Amino acid sequence: MKILNKTSDGLKRNYTVLVSPEEVENAFVEKLKERASKTNMHGFRPGKVPVDVIRRMYGDSVRAEAVQNLISTTSKKIINDEKLAVSFDFSTGIIKDDSKGVEFSLKFEIVPTVDVKDISSLTLTKHVAEVTEKEIDSIFDEIRKNHKNWVEESAKAKAKDGNKVSVDLLAKMKLKNNKNGIANNLDIVIGDRNVMEDFWKPLIDKKVGDVVDFVVNYPKGLKDKNLAGKKIEYSATIKKISKAAEYELDDEFAKSLGYEDFKKLHAWAEARAKAHYEQLSKSVLKRDLLEKMSELYNFEIPDNMFDVEYKEVHRQLIAEANKLGQTMSKQAEEECKKIAASRVRLGFVVAEVSREQKISVSKEEIAAEIRNIAAMYPGHEKAIWDMYSRGAALNAIVGPVLERKVIDYLFSVIKTKEKKCSAKELVDLDEETFDFFKESAESSKGKSKKAVEKTEKAEKGEKKEAKKAEKKEPTTEKKAKAESATEKKSAAKKKSTKSK
Repeated sequence: MKILNKTSDGLKRNYTVLVSPEEVENAFVEKLKERASKTNMHGFRPGKVPVDVIRRMYGDSVRAEAVQNLISTTSKKIINDEKLAVSFDFSTGIIKDDSKGVEFSLKFEIVPTVDVKDISSLTLTKHVAEVTEKEIDSIFDEIRKNHKNWVEESAKAKAKDGNKVSVDLLAKMKLKNNKNGIANNLDIVIGDRNVMEDFWKPLIDKKVGDVVDFVVNYPKGLKDKNLAGKKIEYSATIKKISKAAEYELDDEFAKSLGYEDFKKLHAWAEARAKAHYEQLSKSVLKRDLLEKMSELYNFEIPDNMFDVEYKEVHRQLIAEANKLGQTMSKQAEEECKKIAASRVRLGFVVAEVSREQKISVSKEEIAAEIRNIAAMYPGHEKAIWDMYSRGAALNAIVGPVLERKVIDYLFSVIKTKEKKCSAKELVDLDEETFDFFKESAESSKGKSKKAVEKTEKAEKGEKKEAKKAEKKEPTTEKKAKAESATEKKSAAKKKSTKSK
């Protein structure tokens, strides 16, 4: 192998490399032997096909594969020998393939050198929201929506939508997973979308003590193969009918959730709200910190990393624009580029800080993160664990955890001053739209608000005018009555004149 030429332009590197005919031939022969050991051919024992036969039958394709492998290994050796950190991957292309050997190009970009800046003098505002009883009550309201207080109905009550019906269920055929096909005190909520309609529909308008016979048609795609596609007859004896009622905020409600009393439950809800606001507060602080840090760095970044990040930012901005009813302007496109470049730079800064401060991610932290993700997919924990335990998916775990640890370190370096705000203000700060869309969105909202106010003003004006007109100009009915009264008076006057 011989490097014929190499050039550099910023982070870009361009090499011209020649591998000798001997190297190409050796790689070709090795690849022929490998193919021969795996080929089954009539007239030869498995793996015993002569190399000459393979060369004659598959020579061109095997040589092409051997050359590509040789180029790849040679490229890696060059990068390794010159101790270069490559951004993403390298690219190669054959320039010449003749009696002098194979000449190819090797192109790649290197990772920039980052000089970490001192940010100890930086002071940022940490927005802190106080937890109010209103926020705590909203937590309780959410719990009460999903956690019903079931109150038993009278014996004469009929089951209706929303009721919980307790039954003793008997299958009229033998089932593999339940020899007798019996389920005692089975609770079925009428109208529950998570339960097959065939189970709860026959119970409507039935009373305690009724025996209901019905058929359930199980879908073919059901996971339980013992039931999939089958039609099974059941007999259900209704034992109890309950209606859903909301819990009062008292000790009984707390005990139903596993707490000793309401005071302990209230403390839990308050701590949960505080933790949520603290998370939002850190999210806003992190954004502000990264914005300040991005102003400190302006080093060159690899084009290939920028291109990937730009596509992702562009996708996010289009979604944001669509949500606000805006279009992507030239200004927005330029902002896309700035955001993408800033993100890539900050990625390098985070990596360098982690290296300097010896911040790493332990196996225990990776395992804990995977467990947190798996907990979001009940029943699929093993599949989630297997997916995130290796390969590229593992990097998707390590990256965010490492960044979080570096950000926590940076928080310990800078100074912060607390500023109290309402929960709404904190949420608005966390969900803040991109500046160049925000102004348009607010303007749009302003115009809309003015339009509504104008319409309301016009309607009020019309009502006032109508009332004025009503006072000035009597209605048809009033006119008719007035005219009738006038006629009667006139007639009476005439009659009086005649009699005189």
